[in-house]
Amino acid sequence: MPAKLGPDRSRGYIIAAGALADAARAADTFTRLLALLAPQPRVVIVASGEAADGDDSELESLLRAAGAAETMRVLLRTRADSEQLALLAAIDQAQLVLLQTDQPLRLSTLIGGTRLARALRRRNAEGMAVAGCGPAAALLCEHMVAHGEQGATPRQGGVQFAPGLGLTNRVVIDQGGHAGDRLGRLLGALALNPFALGLGIDAATAAIIGPDNVLEVLGAGGITLLDPAEMAESNVADVTPGAPIRITNLRLHALTAGARYDLDFRQSL
Repeated sequence: MPAKLGPDRSRGYIIAAGALADAARAADTFTRLLALLAPQPRVVIVASGEAADGDDSELESLLRAAGAAETMRVLLRTRADSEQLALLAAIDQAQLVLLQTDQPLRLSTLIGGTRLARALRRRNAEGMAVAGCGPAAALLCEHMVAHGEQGATPRQGGVQFAPGLGLTNRVVIDQGGHAGDRLGRLLGALALNPFALGLGIDAATAAIIGPDNVLEVLGAGGITLLDPAEMAESNVADVTPGAPIRITNLRLHALTAGARYDLDFRQSL
């Protein structure tokens, strides 16, 4: 469950972004994201070591060009790295923490249950924004999609979960591949967790969940939103591993830049 809010507190933004490989599109997305925060925000980038083996100076340059006053990058290679006092102190002063990884499970095993995880939950409840870029977007959820098969047909065992940070329990996020490739994973995830909404996020696109639980779309691509609230039937409990899953009466929304969706009342605004 998300951390409880303190008196007179408003939860910070939760930002799930697709891959930001295109520099021009990423620059525009970051400019729009940082405009939502305090002027000249402090940004802390938390990455797993494998995700940072390349040259990531471009990301910090993009953030500074978008309006960040300071950027600090921390590479996590062991769980002990998540207990660093300097990192925890920086997060206490940050307006945005940006998570990066090549695999969500890799980063979740480095952060889960540490002081860093508790600090991220506490600071988000105090108003700090937390963003997950690319595969790290899945980590924002209570139920994190750790692995899954490609394809449009949901199959038993085709999606695997692990505990995420738990900043939100309203959605399950999948940002991998093309929309058709991840549809089966999302459908399978919702068959197992019909209380959540499924989000599939394109590259260079961001879903921003505000303190009022209204989701807004930014960027050049689209977001597939699946709502199982009126799901009539699913045979997920009866089929054998690898078999296709039957699900009926789900609602699908295709959202693009500027679209807003109320996660509480499950309706487009």
